[in-house]
Amino acid sequence: MKKKLKQARKNTRKKPTCSHDSFFKLVFSDPKLARELLELTLTKAENQVFNLNDIKLEKDSHKKQLADLVLSFSFKNYPKERMALLTILEHKSYHDKDAFEQFLKYQILIRELSIKQKGHPLPIILILFYHGKQPMKWKKSLQEEDFKDFLSKIPVETRENMLNFKLRIINTKDPKIRKIVRNKGSKIWGVIKLLDEVWDIKEPSAEKVKTIVKDYFGDILNGKTKREVNETVIGIVEYLRDATGLKLKEWQKAEQGLIEEGILNKGGIMNIREVIKEKGRWEGKREGMRKGRQEGIQKGIEKGIQKGRQEVILNMLKEKMNISVISKVTGLPAREIKKLKNGA
Repeated sequence: MKKKLKQARKNTRKKPTCSHDSFFKLVFSDPKLARELLELTLTKAENQVFNLNDIKLEKDSHKKQLADLVLSFSFKNYPKERMALLTILEHKSYHDKDAFEQFLKYQILIRELSIKQKGHPLPIILILFYHGKQPMKWKKSLQEEDFKDFLSKIPVETRENMLNFKLRIINTKDPKIRKIVRNKGSKIWGVIKLLDEVWDIKEPSAEKVKTIVKDYFGDILNGKTKREVNETVIGIVEYLRDATGLKLKEWQKAEQGLIEEGILNKGGIMNIREVIKEKGRWEGKREGMRKGRQEGIQKGIEKGIQKGRQEVILNMLKEKMNISVISKVTGLPAREIKKLKNGA
């Protein structure tokens, strides 16, 4: 039992914080940046057919927890027909052995939802974005993952009757992907670079924070409104705080430097601080509510157990069982049993 508990704690420590997911969603909810990411996986034929200038974020998908991001876009020749793109942009920062089961559930949910809304299923492209600490080779299909040890021994005719689907994989550790993104001068190069480097950044200095905001995200921030710039910078700061242990003093130093360089406006900085403080207050409040619920549930369970035990004791008393025997069986002191008897 001790070994199992030890292994469970070890596995828990391996799992990354949800800050990776939040940051990923923040960045690639921008249709322009999502398009650059999609271009890494779509073929020439697909680019000729699909209108990537018409990408839309399917916000309702978050409520139904269909994936990290669900995007849709139209066909060039049929603008009224939209194609659902399941961007498993389902992002992973660790190797998840249950990933294929997760993707399969997404497919079923998307299929059911599209039939309900449109009267027919929509085609779905599955994309996995991986930026884990260690280089990892993902299996590209469900069959490869499920039957990796003996797939080659199964006849082709049999394979046709086996459940299967393929993933498109964007792996930030892949030199080819990095080379393509960098050579194209894509805006997302800084994002991929940060996601790859974040594992090695420990308590970043003000200069490092400034570099990340300015050099890594300069192209992304360019052309955005002051509010959008502030929202993006808030996301970067929160990500660095959660993932690397960024200290407030270092952020304040970096913040001043970014103001002086005209990247941030002075009036908007207080908004950043307030949002972070407010988020901290809300997280504290939410944690308190969670503990309160747990305590309430525990009290309810204890109350239920106590009530059930009392009913059992009363039944035993009705059967004229000896109080000392009842005490031994139930663990309740004899004086408490006498009180119940008198009350009965």
